[in-house]
Amino acid sequence: MEGDLCRMCGGDGRIGNALGGSSATCPSCRGTGRRAEAAYGFHDVTKTKPSHHKAAAVQPPTGPKVPLTPEGIQLAAEVNASTALAADAKARIVAEIVVHEGTHGRCTKTFLKKIRKQARPGTA
Repeated sequence: MEGDLCRMCGGDGRIGNALGGSSATCPSCRGTGRRAEAAYGFHDVTKTKPSHHKAAAVQPPTGPKVPLTPEGIQLAAEVNASTALAADAKARIVAEIVVHEGTHGRCTKTFLKKIRKQARPGTA
């Protein structure tokens, strides 16, 4: 691996301008003329911000504990009437409805379909 030449500059460490005249350090090998993997190893550029390393603090919702929109109220009633769900699952889904209303303002058609699919007997 140490002998592999950079594919971008051909091992020169510099690249020329297409119009001629000037040249610059090769961005791929940073002027070494060798392949970047051989010289620097794998460089992971994900999660470079300090905020990405912190665990997200889960805070309990401070808003309403029941749905407020007519669609949310009806959906919560359907979930609570479901015989296929356990009590803790019903509470979790109702809380999800409340959070969805808080972020979207109302229950979207896609969200209604998703929750109704969860509450149907035989799919829980």
